[in-house]
Amino acid sequence: MASLKRLIPLAALAAVLVGITSPESGARTAACIPVRAVFYESSDWFRLAHGLGANPSPCADYYVTIPALAADKTQMRSGAAWQVRQLGPNFHALAEVSYTGWKRWVTATNNSWYEAGQEVRRRMVGAGFDIPTGDTWVINEFPSTVRSGAGADRQHVRDLVHGLFDGEGGPQLKGMIYDIGIAQTGVVLDQHKAYWESWFQDTAFWNDMNAYVSDFFQENYGDVRAYAVAGVDPATRIATLNQFLQAPLQLALASGAPSSVAAAKAYLTQAYGSLSNASWAWGSAYGWTKVTPDVMADFISAQTSAMRASTPAVRIGFAWNPLNTLGLSNDDYVSQVGAVLERLAGSIHETDGGDPSLACEATHCTSTIDGAKATAAWKTFATWTPTVAAITSTTLTSTAGTPSSAITVQLKTGKSSVPLPAAATVVITSSSPSGTFSTSPSGPWSPTVTLSIPAGQKTASFYSLDATAGSPTITSSLNGQRQSQSIIVAAPTPPPTTTGTTTTTPGTTQAPPEVTVATAALTVTDTNRIHVDLAVAGADGTTPSSRLRLSVMLGDTKVASTVATTGGDGSVSFTAAPQLQRGCYSLKVASVVTPGYAWDGITPDTSYCVTTLPASVRVTAFGMRKGHLHLGLAVVDRSGKPVAASMAVAVTRGTSTFAASHGKAGSDGTFGLTARGEPAKGCYGVRVTSLSAPGITWDKQMPHARFCVR
Repeated sequence: MASLKRLIPLAALAAVLVGITSPESGARTAACIPVRAVFYESSDWFRLAHGLGANPSPCADYYVTIPALAADKTQMRSGAAWQVRQLGPNFHALAEVSYTGWKRWVTATNNSWYEAGQEVRRRMVGAGFDIPTGDTWVINEFPSTVRSGAGADRQHVRDLVHGLFDGEGGPQLKGMIYDIGIAQTGVVLDQHKAYWESWFQDTAFWNDMNAYVSDFFQENYGDVRAYAVAGVDPATRIATLNQFLQAPLQLALASGAPSSVAAAKAYLTQAYGSLSNASWAWGSAYGWTKVTPDVMADFISAQTSAMRASTPAVRIGFAWNPLNTLGLSNDDYVSQVGAVLERLAGSIHETDGGDPSLACEATHCTSTIDGAKATAAWKTFATWTPTVAAITSTTLTSTAGTPSSAITVQLKTGKSSVPLPAAATVVITSSSPSGTFSTSPSGPWSPTVTLSIPAGQKTASFYSLDATAGSPTITSSLNGQRQSQSIIVAAPTPPPTTTGTTTTTPGTTQAPPEVTVATAALTVTDTNRIHVDLAVAGADGTTPSSRLRLSVMLGDTKVASTVATTGGDGSVSFTAAPQLQRGCYSLKVASVVTPGYAWDGITPDTSYCVTTLPASVRVTAFGMRKGHLHLGLAVVDRSGKPVAASMAVAVTRGTSTFAASHGKAGSDGTFGLTARGEPAKGCYGVRVTSLSAPGITWDKQMPHARFCVR
């Protein structure tokens, strides 16, 4: 086992040089390039803080994470913050805000995420965090669903950072976040890059980050096997490291990025930092660092050099979680961990003047291990991959004069299909002068059609109708990005020539085979609309192309109708535009026209009955009225109709109830509460504790509203 003893002369020399050039008081000199040095650890905060404090840079502000107590990850570690601050005025404590822990708290207490943030601030004060001297909070960590946009986590973290910033009655306070990382090696980056590109276009999210979060640290737990490559010089190593460490920032800054990235670009330019890897010696979770301590020290030096070289607004970040996986004795392990920590502190101090290469003076940034291989995968983040509206069908066919089957376009970024955070407008055109399009198989038809793919969705469909046989090209355009696909428009089959009547007995004719609506089903989409699926089949076992005229009925009232042509498998489907209402829906087939066949005239007996509709509560007023705090609410069902619901509501201050009321909303769905007492200074929220009415199901979403009395 190689140790770090060979570095001691260099470290001693560095100490001598620092003693000559730096005042003993630790005050910043004119040569200082300020740096914010941020550190995460799950338990080893005391050793880390004191190791950094043994060789502090006067040019650095150090922020050491104080982990929450492991029991439920919502309780602060009392009496720890001062032990960091005592190391000097440039040492600060970060209160860990476990997203997973506080998610359980929100679920268990029925409080909002905004209120969770306020509760964290209260607990910080009780645990001894000192905001005026620089202590603050850090969220550990944004889950991957914030990046992908799946579920509600993105909105949850927006509400959480807002509550953390506001607190309750105290000073507003920006904090930090750690965003969950991606392995440096062994992953296909196309999907992750597509998620990042979509995320960067969520303007509202990045505006909130700019308002409430000072530092955005990306977890970049590197792999020594991609660094310690024989024959690669230090400059190339640093450049390759930065392709990984700075990937999100480089993507936001990439040429060709759309204007919708402006908010993310402006924020990350001044707030981005890499939370790099000082955790030795791991085989997973924290990258791969199962190497000798001298190689680990060299890897730390290189990462510090890379971060110092990355941006004028310098941030340095490291995860520190040592683990004895190399079979060392306890004494040897403690000694080697101490030496690695000395290198971490030294690499920061040595770059006070802003020269990144000085971080490599002690170790040279040239260590090698067997089997190491560099990766160039992360350089793709230097370029922006435009999102296109791809036509998903590989072969498009139709018959002249007859509407095509539904044609689907899908948002694609590279090889991945990822939704965008804002509606996407797609324009469809044809190279055929007689080509027309519609969003419905029954028209109306026009030479172009504009599709809107809603925020969070990936696809939209349209129909093509061309009077001329041939192979024209259909083109989709999205933000100047064009995708084309040929469609084969076949000539219509001429009707059979009848030369006589086949008779079975004198005076009678042979009837054509029958066609029947073999299956039919009504379901409800996730947008609360009725969806129809049916299939037509011939009595001879075939699935001939058929043109149907059909309607969706609500009781005796027609709510939607269409004319549709079945596909090659005899099936057809459509979704009714009107929102779902209470009552029983049924299907009515008015006609089925199939060349060479006779429809049997039967509509399958199918229905779908809606007995309840989701209902939600929204805030219509929240503020002072004649010296009292007043709350106005409105209850509506999914169709937008008011609901005279029985409900109980409360105005909260933190986790305490300031005022409460229960009763029945008016016929217009409105409900009001005016608090009797005079409100104290602080921020107030809204909580609905119960809601019921015949024919509705409460969605149990808390209305997001706050009012602060200053």
